[in-house]
Amino acid sequence: MKIILFFTYGISLLNWKNAGLLNREIKFYEELYEKYGVSTVFITFGDSEDLNILKNKDFITVVPIYTLIKYDKNKYIRILRSFMASSKLSALVNEAKIIKTNQLLGSWLGIIVKIRYKKSLIVRTGYDLITFSKKNNKSFYKIYFYKLLTKLALKYSDIYLVSSKTDMDFLSKFSPRYSHKLKIRPNWIEANDYKEFSLRNNDKIISVGRLEKQKNYDYLINKLKKFKFEIDIYGEGSQKNNLLELARENQIKLNIYDPIPNELLLKKLKDYKIFVSSSNFEGNPKAILEAMGAGCVVVAKNNTNIEEIILNNINGILFEDKDNLSKLIDEIMSNEQKWNQLSKNSIKSVKENNLLENIISEEYKDFNKLNYS
Repeated sequence: MKIILFFTYGISLLNWKNAGLLNREIKFYEELYEKYGVSTVFITFGDSEDLNILKNKDFITVVPIYTLIKYDKNKYIRILRSFMASSKLSALVNEAKIIKTNQLLGSWLGIIVKIRYKKSLIVRTGYDLITFSKKNNKSFYKIYFYKLLTKLALKYSDIYLVSSKTDMDFLSKFSPRYSHKLKIRPNWIEANDYKEFSLRNNDKIISVGRLEKQKNYDYLINKLKKFKFEIDIYGEGSQKNNLLELARENQIKLNIYDPIPNELLLKKLKDYKIFVSSSNFEGNPKAILEAMGAGCVVVAKNNTNIEEIILNNINGILFEDKDNLSKLIDEIMSNEQKWNQLSKNSIKSVKENNLLENIISEEYKDFNKLNYS
């Protein structure tokens, strides 16, 4: 069986490589091929550079959009031109049984191919774009576009995958007519080796994420004034210098590291007892799931989607604005019995809900259902 995967708009294999995500992202399709013989065509929003990145992966065919259509510096012209790319894909599409999108943004290509070539379509969303755009204070026109795109994706998809119950509930109300197409498919992790409490850092905590306002790191730093532990953040973004200056003002030792390959990050996580998340809102965050899989105790700012992952004082800690965060972290760092309980429960919960092999099995069931329907 062959499927076609349309990348998120604006994302290429080179982007994945530079962000240290390449091996992690292709792992899913590598396992899909090894276990079930499913090969994949990647339709990326890249150029000829993408053709050289996966040369040794025979089960993946790479087709960069900007080898089919002309790249334009104007983003609106780029979007309009991307709509025309479907006419260049007929040979590939005819070989495939199923088409899938990696996110809602860019799914217009999958929708056009579905209508034009009568193929089965799976739309995957890691987060609901309407909700996120509202929380990020996007313009009325962007929110309107995302609503329109969501309605079209729900209408023309055969299966619409969401990563959380929160998103499923929202979309069921947003478009009740197509709610039967909705399925929850959380993000996946690989099993990680366990590392004992005594072998982990006593003086550092870790966080992983983009250095942007959504991740709320300025809030975290202000809340941890004169914090006695060092904070290591792996990420990049526009807020880096502001955060370093804020940390100095608050007498906090903050270390910001560039993103590293995901396989190295998974090893690094096992050196820490605590992973902290201060995000205002999330979808089904891979960074938190991977931290839990590595045995870190996640201390996260409470929000709706996080509540689906973290059960307070059972497999992690949820904190509110009123809580003394320094005290919460100190108690876990110094209490081996409590840390062990939370750590082992966090590993157990992600093994039950997020293991790669289980997610792939569910995905293949969907492929079979569509293939023979």
